[in-house]
Amino acid sequence: MKIALAQINTVIGDIKGNSEKIIEIYHRAEKDDVDLVMFPELSVCGYPPLDLVEKYEFRKAIADTNKRLSRETSSVGLLFGTITERYESVGTGLYNSAMLCYDGRIQFVQNKMLLPNYDVFDEVRYFEPAKDVFLHEFKGEDLAISVCEDIWNDDDYWKHRRYHRDPVRELIGNGATILLNISASPYAYGRRMERYNMLSTLTKKDKLPLAYVCTVGAQTDLIFDGASMCFDRKGELCLLGKSYEEDYLIFDTNKKYTPVRTIEKTFEEEVLKSLILGLADYARKTGFVKALVGLSGGIDSALVTYIAARAFGPENVHVLLMPSQYSSEGSIKDSLKLVENLGISKNIIPIQPVFEKYLEVLKPAFQNKPPDVTEENLQARIRGAYLMAFSNKFGYLLCTTGNKSEMSVGYATLYGDMCGAVAVIGDVYKTQVYKLARYINREKEIIPWEIIHKAPSAELRPEQKDEDSLPPYDFLDQILEMYLEEYKEYDEIVERLGNPEIVRKVLQTIDNNEFKRKQAAPVLRVSRKAFGYGRRFPIVQKWRRP
Repeated sequence: MKIALAQINTVIGDIKGNSEKIIEIYHRAEKDDVDLVMFPELSVCGYPPLDLVEKYEFRKAIADTNKRLSRETSSVGLLFGTITERYESVGTGLYNSAMLCYDGRIQFVQNKMLLPNYDVFDEVRYFEPAKDVFLHEFKGEDLAISVCEDIWNDDDYWKHRRYHRDPVRELIGNGATILLNISASPYAYGRRMERYNMLSTLTKKDKLPLAYVCTVGAQTDLIFDGASMCFDRKGELCLLGKSYEEDYLIFDTNKKYTPVRTIEKTFEEEVLKSLILGLADYARKTGFVKALVGLSGGIDSALVTYIAARAFGPENVHVLLMPSQYSSEGSIKDSLKLVENLGISKNIIPIQPVFEKYLEVLKPAFQNKPPDVTEENLQARIRGAYLMAFSNKFGYLLCTTGNKSEMSVGYATLYGDMCGAVAVIGDVYKTQVYKLARYINREKEIIPWEIIHKAPSAELRPEQKDEDSLPPYDFLDQILEMYLEEYKEYDEIVERLGNPEIVRKVLQTIDNNEFKRKQAAPVLRVSRKAFGYGRRFPIVQKWRRP
């Protein structure tokens, strides 16, 4: 069977635009003389649609589009992801479905059985699970059609399975001859290799070809890498779709292919491409064409500025330099060098006059109390006001510059440097920020080496260094990774890392700053546990303190 895989970038809610893209590619596939063309999970409405599914008009538009798509079909099969409705006495009546159309009609629908309800997924909130799975005979083959999670429960790969049933195993047991999976699988570093290993195990064991099509693009905080995969009966990867861009593949199950060996590239290359796509798609899908960054002379804002220049083009990136009396001469000089290297525009607007006026006005009310973090935060909030003013006046998308380490321990100012629409590196630890910066400079200096080599500082008081308030980032990031991503607790962390007092302070600081993260900009997700929708902890709580 010749199968075309259409790895497309949809926009959530753009039912008309998404369906037009499906129709255009379908007619291309007809000309290529394929038997079947397949599109990703929920490709009609975009994934994840969240509470849009509660709207009757939204669901009606999808139902109408399903019929319209079916009428476009000839003898070539059209397989796509959509929402269907069937109401019974109990349940939501909504299904996450794979729909197969040909000869001008909807011929077969397979609903998703395994509804993920962990991390960023909340499908149980919206959909009903399929009670059964069925094969569909098409052009002499028995098609085993599944939707995303339905293929992620193979007992030969997973030591611990989330679900009692394995729908793909049931389809194979019923005599399937070809496996087809339509997916919307969010990317995190290492996930593509995991997909490859799992799907290779499945196809090698059952000696069946598999076509797996995955969506590509970013939807707010979620980034989908594409990288659709086709396997032969030996479990060898025959075709691998492009990463981070749309692609169109034709897989002939009877053809011999040279196996693909390179599945996933280095952390630095993958994460940079993820973040560039994430920011570019966030802007494109929300209507922004220009970006704004507050450039401090530190490594975080330098990295965000570089990513913005790649995502928007240098001519569409503007930065503000906002020095105070505590800003070092080197920070200003290094920032200007970065501006020149990237070819972006700038303004230099000191905050010192406004800061001094704030202090003058507040002095009587502060009753001669000594300076503390209050004055530091005032500087950050003045900068935040400047940035928001530029964003409002010129229509810039304001990018926040805080990294995951800072967001974890609250080392950022609410309504100050946390102002913005998207947290570009909010899922990148400080130590990883340095890795990315060095990777960017692998061929020539783009981020000035002076920025990379100097000690990190917020420059909000004389001679300030981050390590005045925080443990060294090498050690801090180990604690954070264990606590945030591995869900380890105090005793387990201390047993591995030692330093009980530091660990205690860090964990308490993380918990105490949950309120800040609830108000933070959406974080582009590149790890398996990012701040945001996939990590939900209460602000007010009294879980055991170490």
